[in-house]
Amino acid sequence: MPDFEALVRHQQTSRRPATERLKVVEKLSISTQTPTNDGKNLSTFFFGLIGGLFGSIIGTAIIIYLSAKEFIDLKMLF
Repeated sequence: MPDFEALVRHQQTSRRPATERLKVVEKLSISTQTPTNDGKNLSTFFFGLIGGLFGSIIGTAIIIYLSAKEFIDLKMLF
């Protein structure tokens, strides 16, 4: 059976001091970037909105098609 006390003593003596293992990191400054009004955020929003609408329409159409072909049972879904 291993001698755990000797193992811990060895780890404590062979370990580098905290000043060598750790370093001080300077605090990040607050972003100096100014907000823009070029419409990029608005266009991203509308792109996501349109994509979500198309996705829901296509998903609904697939569910209706599969239920019409009797591949899935709507009672199973609800």
